[in-house]
Amino acid sequence: MQHRPYYGFIGNGETAALVAPDFTIAWLCVPRFDSFPFFAAALCPQCGGGLRLDIEPAVTPVSQSYLPESNVLETVARGPGLQVTVLDFMPWGYHHLSRLIILENTGVETLKPVVRWQASPITTAVHPFKTRSRGSFQFIYGREGAACIGMAGSPGSTASLTLKPGEKYRLWLVLAYGASLTLARQHWTAGFYSSLEENLTWWRRWFKKARRPNTTSAEVRAAYDRSLMVLKLLTYERTGAVIAAPTTSFPAVPGGNDNWDYRYCWLRDGYFTALAFDAAGYHEEARGFYEFALSLQQPDGGWYMPLVPVEGRGGAEYIADDLAGPDGEKPIRFGNAAMHQIQLDNAGNILDGLWNHYLATRDREYIRSRWDAIRRAAIWLEKYWEQPENGIWEIRERKDHWLYGKILCYAGLTAASHLSIEIGRLQWAGRWHRAAVRVRRQLLLQGWSQERQAYLQHYGAGAPLDISVLALEFYGLLAANHPRLLKTVAAMEKPSPVAKGEPGGRGGLNMWGGIARFEQAAIPFYLPTLWLGRYYLHAGNYERAQELLRVCLDNATDLFLMAEHFDPRTGKQWGNFPQGFSHQEIIRFLLDYAYREG
Repeated sequence: MQHRPYYGFIGNGETAALVAPDFTIAWLCVPRFDSFPFFAAALCPQCGGGLRLDIEPAVTPVSQSYLPESNVLETVARGPGLQVTVLDFMPWGYHHLSRLIILENTGVETLKPVVRWQASPITTAVHPFKTRSRGSFQFIYGREGAACIGMAGSPGSTASLTLKPGEKYRLWLVLAYGASLTLARQHWTAGFYSSLEENLTWWRRWFKKARRPNTTSAEVRAAYDRSLMVLKLLTYERTGAVIAAPTTSFPAVPGGNDNWDYRYCWLRDGYFTALAFDAAGYHEEARGFYEFALSLQQPDGGWYMPLVPVEGRGGAEYIADDLAGPDGEKPIRFGNAAMHQIQLDNAGNILDGLWNHYLATRDREYIRSRWDAIRRAAIWLEKYWEQPENGIWEIRERKDHWLYGKILCYAGLTAASHLSIEIGRLQWAGRWHRAAVRVRRQLLLQGWSQERQAYLQHYGAGAPLDISVLALEFYGLLAANHPRLLKTVAAMEKPSPVAKGEPGGRGGLNMWGGIARFEQAAIPFYLPTLWLGRYYLHAGNYERAQELLRVCLDNATDLFLMAEHFDPRTGKQWGNFPQGFSHQEIIRFLLDYAYREG
C-alpha cells in the first residue's frame, strides 16, 4: 500500500504541533499539551485556525520527512522555477517553534517571490482568543497563555524577495509562547537565536542511547526510530507524565461520536510507554513516569483516577457545541470524564512496571526507597481485585468483571511478590503469591465461555471476544500453546461480523487484514493488530507475526506515524494522532522479535 501523507509531528517536552504538507501549523496547544488549542485546523478546518504560509508564485507540496535521527521536520513544495523548503523544530525544554524557510530559484530567470504568513486562532465561544499587532509582531492571547509570532528581519507579515537563478534565501519565522504577552515576547528573542545545529545535536545524542532491533530493513528501522521519537515527544518533561496523544476529539471511527480528549496521562498508557522506554534503554524516561505515577498514589495504596492532567490537576469534561470534526463529526470534547472511572489495572500497571524497571536497571536501592508505596499498592489489590470496573476500553455505561483488569491484578501481585524477595522483605512474598493464585484461579474459570470456546471480555453470558484477553499469555497465566488460548486466538482470527456485512452478529476480530479490539468494532485498531502479532511471536509463528506487523507499517502515514484506528481499505488514519500506545507496541514488538531470533 502506498503511504498517505497526513501531518508531521514536532514537540519540545511541554507541548507539540502538527504540521500539514502545505506548511500550515494545524494543531498547537500552549503552554501545555492539555491547554486549550491555539490552532486546530487539523480538527476543525472551518474555524480551527492555524499558522499559514502563502507563497507567490504558488507551489505544490512534494514531500515531508525528518532529518536523520532528529525531530526536525522538512517539508518541501515546488512551483515553476521555485522550491520552498521549511524546516520546523521545537528545541527541547524551550518555549518556541522555529520555522526556517528556504527559497531556491531552480529556474533560469530571475524570480520575485513573496512569502506571507498569517496566524489565526481557533474561533469558539467556549474559549475566545484575542489578537493584536505591535510593530512586526502579532500576539494571540487567551485565558491560559499568549503567543508572539514574528519573522526575523521582516517589517511585518510579508517578505518580498528577488532571487537570481540558483540563488537561495533564508527566512526565520518564530512562534514563542508564555503565560503572558511579556513572557511570550521574551521567549521570541530566545527563539530567534536558537540554533538548528544545536537542536540536531541534542536529538542525535538522544537517539544514540537506543537499543536497536536486529533488522536490515531501512523501513523497519525508520518505523522504530519514529516510534521512539513519538514516545519522547509525548513526555511532559517537568513532571514525567506521558500523554496518550497530543490531540482531542479527532474522530475515532467514521460517522461516530467516539471523539475523546487524549491529552492526559493514563496510568495504563504511561506504563506501556515506560515498558518500551526500559526495553529500548531509556531508563531515565521510564523512571520519570513511575515517579509521577507514585506521586498520585492515595494513602490507602490505590489510584482512583486512571488518567490525570500532565501537572496532576484539572481536566473536567465539557463540549464545544460550535466546533465539529473534519466531516462534521460531533461532539468535540475538552477534558475527559473517564478520569472518574474505576479501572482495576491501575495498581497492577505500576507494580508490574516497577518490577520490569528493576529487571532493566537492577537498582535495588530505588526499589527499597519505594517499598512503602509498593506494599500499600499490593495490599490495595488484595482488597479490591474482585470489584467490577469500567475496563480497559473505558465503557461509560456499565461496569463488569473484565478479564484484562483481573489479569493486571494478578500481574501486580506477582510483581510485588518478586520485588519483596529482591529486597529481603520475605514475609510479604508468600502472601502476595497466594493472592495472585486466587486471582488466576477465578479468572481462568469464570472468564472461559464453554459456548464460544474462548476467553471473552468479561465474566458472564453475552460477553464479546476482546483482544485484551491476550494478556493471559503476556503476563504468564497461560502458555501461548495452551489449548484454550489456541481456541481463543482461532476465534479472533475469523472475519469480523462488521467486515462480513453482518452488524449485530457474532464473529472474529479480523477486519480486512487489521485486527479490531472487540466484536462489532467499526474499524481495526493498531494496538490489537500488534498485540496479536506479539502473541504469534511467543507462539513461534513468526510468519503470521510479520504479516501483522506489515499491516501496521503499510497503513502508517508516509512518516511512519500512527493514529489509534486505521482503515486498511483506504489507509486513512482515525482517532487522535499520533497515538502513543500504537508506537510503544512497535518498539516492544521489534525488540521482542530480535530477542527471540537470538
